[in-house]
Amino acid sequence: MRRYLLDTNILVHYARKSPLYQQIEVKENLTDTDCLPMISVITQGEIFSLATQRGWGSIKIQAIQNLLAKLIIIDINSSDSGLLQAYANIDSFSKNKLSDKPLGYSIKMGKNDLWIAATAFVANATLLTTDGDFDHLNGTYIAVKKY
Repeated sequence: MRRYLLDTNILVHYARKSPLYQQIEVKENLTDTDCLPMISVITQGEIFSLATQRGWGSIKIQAIQNLLAKLIIIDINSSDSGLLQAYANIDSFSKNKLSDKPLGYSIKMGKNDLWIAATAFVANATLLTTDGDFDHLNGTYIAVKKY
């Protein structure tokens, strides 16, 4: 089964009904029965914050709520899932602080992006995104597919 964790920017494209989201849907077949699309609860918070900040109307908000109803939403509160350790490892790696996995340079990741990356790691899911914030993790901690 194909497992995808959707970054917040993917949901923004969905709400806008943009050609990019349609391209992702066609290419990744997110609605296929052999596909398990997920988000972090952090992404859910980010998308509602963006909707509030940008004054999205009821049509966009309803589109997001319809999408969220079809996705698995992974909470970050479970201490036994390995999520907390994944967060710590990814943060340390990004700051070039792991002697056994030197990055060679330091990257400051936003805290929400760290939670999203850690969620993709524990969910064993490919992260779908439109930005480069996760590029340094691709192939080391998570699989990243950038559009």
